[in-house]
Amino acid sequence: MTENALLEPSFADAAKAIEEAGNLPARTRSQWLCSLRQIAKAMDKPLDIIPARWTAARFPIGRLHHARVGMNAKTLANHKSNARAALLWFGNEKEVPSRGMPLTPDWQLLRQQLSDRRTRSLLSLLMRYCSARKIAPAAVDKTVLDGYMRYRAETTSLASDAAARRGIARAWNGCIDSVEGWPVHRLVEPAAKTMKGPAWEDFPGGLRTDIDALLGELMRVRRSANGKRMRPCKPKTIRRCRAELMATVRMAVREGVAIESLTSLAALVHPDVVGVVIDAYWKMLWGGGEILRPSLLM
Repeated sequence: MTENALLEPSFADAAKAIEEAGNLPARTRSQWLCSLRQIAKAMDKPLDIIPARWTAARFPIGRLHHARVGMNAKTLANHKSNARAALLWFGNEKEVPSRGMPLTPDWQLLRQQLSDRRTRSLLSLLMRYCSARKIAPAAVDKTVLDGYMRYRAETTSLASDAAARRGIARAWNGCIDSVEGWPVHRLVEPAAKTMKGPAWEDFPGGLRTDIDALLGELMRVRRSANGKRMRPCKPKTIRRCRAELMATVRMAVREGVAIESLTSLAALVHPDVVGVVIDAYWKMLWGGGEILRPSLLM
């Protein structure tokens, strides 16, 4: 097993099982296999590192947008539906645990004491990783966390940056004095960094003009789409909207979108840009994932 080999059944395992399933109609086998491959291609990952659990895959698959993966909407919807059916069949056929790698007794005992959902969410993935690698709670240190973060980066769609690591380390350290039997050693929390990005003056002129025009419209009496009279927004609301739009631009640039391409509000709200920004904020906020979505390791 390589350092970051998947620790549970993968899309590749599901594809092999489908190919060998004599109780499935040939047409179904063909459709499911095609869809698993197309979904993996859309996710830009090889089959052998994508967990073959619907609870793990449904949110990454659900976030795929046809415009971003070069398909029409109906084709992508069909592939999503086929992939769901294939993974549910595989889970039932091979008795794949719906929550991922099972916990060893020592980790299970600690997890049962985590009453805070956020803490449980952040640490469950690390616990399952350690359980699969037979790493005891007392053995978790910088080296183990380094290995887990590499595994997380290569085999999941979850954030694996300094912010995600800081959240995990902070959750771990917070359990030392509150959870009976928790290891006493602390994990290093990476220092928080403020988000940097282009200044307002660096935004393309067309985008600045569109933002100013939008905010100016919000400051006046206007009509909604159904003709209802709307009052001007309060100054506080205008400031918040401006800050949110600027933050959206900066996050897009941070995630690799060329600022020169953001020539207007229409360019900023294009699905290719919006998808990148939403994914980035989702990962930043929920780094360990259980609160809003089952993670790829749970």
